[in-house]
Amino acid sequence: MLKTSICLLIWGLSLVLAATERNGYAPYTAECPALAKGTFLREGNSISDQEADWLKKRKVKTKQALSDFLKSANMTNLDVDKFLEDSEDGVNLGLAFSGGGYRAMLNGAGSLLALDSRTSFEGNFGGILQSANYIGGLSGSSWLVSSLALQNWTTVEEIVFDGTNQILWNLNETQQVVRQEGLWTIVFPVLFKNLNGVLAYLKFWDNDKNGIKFDLEKKEAAGFPTSVTDPWGRASAHQLFPSDDNYYSSATWSDIRNMEAFANQDMPFPFITALGRKPGTVVYNLNSTVVEMNPFEFGSFDPSLNSFTDIMYLGTNVSNGKPLGECVKGFDNAAFAMGTSASLFNMFLNTLVCDECDSLNGIVKWVLKRFLDGLSSTYEDIALYKPNPFYESEFTKSDNISASDTLYLMDGGLAGEVIPLSTLMIKERKMDVVFAFDNSNDNAINWPDGIALVSSYERQFSEQGNSVVCPYVPDTQTFLEKNLTAKPTFFGCDAKNLTALTKDGVIPPLLVYFPNRPYEYYSNVSTYRLSYSDEERKGLIKNGFEVATRLNGTIDPEFKACLGCAMIRREEERRDIEQSEQCKQCFERYCWDGSLAEGEVTVKVNFTADGLTNDDTVFYGSGPSVVSEQSLISFPRRDEESTSFSARLEPNISWTIWLALLSVGIYFQ
Repeated sequence: MLKTSICLLIWGLSLVLAATERNGYAPYTAECPALAKGTFLREGNSISDQEADWLKKRKVKTKQALSDFLKSANMTNLDVDKFLEDSEDGVNLGLAFSGGGYRAMLNGAGSLLALDSRTSFEGNFGGILQSANYIGGLSGSSWLVSSLALQNWTTVEEIVFDGTNQILWNLNETQQVVRQEGLWTIVFPVLFKNLNGVLAYLKFWDNDKNGIKFDLEKKEAAGFPTSVTDPWGRASAHQLFPSDDNYYSSATWSDIRNMEAFANQDMPFPFITALGRKPGTVVYNLNSTVVEMNPFEFGSFDPSLNSFTDIMYLGTNVSNGKPLGECVKGFDNAAFAMGTSASLFNMFLNTLVCDECDSLNGIVKWVLKRFLDGLSSTYEDIALYKPNPFYESEFTKSDNISASDTLYLMDGGLAGEVIPLSTLMIKERKMDVVFAFDNSNDNAINWPDGIALVSSYERQFSEQGNSVVCPYVPDTQTFLEKNLTAKPTFFGCDAKNLTALTKDGVIPPLLVYFPNRPYEYYSNVSTYRLSYSDEERKGLIKNGFEVATRLNGTIDPEFKACLGCAMIRREEERRDIEQSEQCKQCFERYCWDGSLAEGEVTVKVNFTADGLTNDDTVFYGSGPSVVSEQSLISFPRRDEESTSFSARLEPNISWTIWLALLSVGIYFQ
């Protein structure tokens, strides 16, 4: 212990020579704030006072927004003004978006576009976003949440459709993360252990004095280690942020506090998540610690960590939250935070080079495994939070966390819970309704199969999930057999049936599930795909819009009202108000009835308006789509060649190999 303390003190003294003001990507020393209890830490048994105060002000605005939405939804037998006037806190609505690379980001963006009252496209359900108190994402959707939040909650429409932006969310050759020409030749610098040769395949590595290479050098010069997460995050920033300040090189997640939209409670409370990795292992599962990043705090409600700290002062050398010298700011860099939530490189050991993995040539697999094992053993394939903000935390139950000088984090969706529900649906936040957007690719044809919800449901019964409250959901076979992945489905429709799941008097929220499915665009693209044309980008966004609105309200003209019924259900139950006939009929159509699939289930590859089928005359067949004629956002359709069944399912191995090789290259640093 004495040796460790001396090392930490020496490390802290080295910061004296570091910058004392913002210096691009590098953290910098700063005066420590006054701490009421002498520590940055608090126990993870409640939301923070800052969040509670912010939420109180936000609810004033969401109550009015909900009123406007309900009045626009053509709900019958509902006196909106009277209903909300008699409501003490209104409705606590949260939005949660899944991971899944750019597929998740773009489909999620389309759904967000559909729920935004600022949207000009017809058929939108605007007002739901303005009625939400929380919005969360992980991995690919952390890019969506971070990009919008750090640009003062701008709109998807402004970024993608106003015709003036040439950089933001530009995923074609101009701004893509990896340069395409001669990509296969990356094997040579890897074989010769030339790190710079590997990283040179990043589009913006060392092209000028502001290159990613120099960002990393600044961080290392300030005394902080880097890993593959750092260049990954900074490369993503070149697509997700404006070019100002070298693509927001010095922007931090805590900067969101000062954004006008957040400071005035004109946006939902944003958060993104990552997973902890136990030192010395490559294991991840539902017992992995879920770490939350929000504008005020960094930490977890999971018992293994059970602590939160001020996110603004990450990088400060602490013991049980008490600063051991000068404080540090800038470690919560926005690109690093996004990169952490999407740091999937650890996954390659389990998906590319495992004994059972067969997607790579044997020689290539052997070479990658050899180097990836070494990379993992030095923790270069994940995000390094050193010094550990929870070192010697009195609230933390896991010695793997509290006794380590480094906190190791990775992609928030690797454990199977690819929608950040166990961060949102906790008893401390007392959610009434949660909209969950699932853009994962769980099965052989790259569409969701419900496992994301199953994972959240199961996690609440583990020790790590002792704060999670999730309604009953069926198994994945039932999701597929009962067509629950082909249309939105409501879970937890009747609170009186959820008493066994109640924790500390908090009932699970009503969960509205929006699985990715095609309408006029094949939106099941590979997670590993990094390049998209403008047409493809807009096609994915358009499909997300149609998922959220059931094809702009044309499949079910009453669907907007049905969402209104879901949003007010818990408040009705609290006040013992009987549902209207309209809402009862909506729940008949959209609530899971509790039945389960029996026998063997055949995975069907085609979609109708309401279900799954193998009929080749519908969406995937050679004939015209029977559900895509009502699109109200005009984009060109993909041609037949680019949407063949085999093309849709073929994995983008070249991109996968590059990501793995980039990880390998870091090993030789």
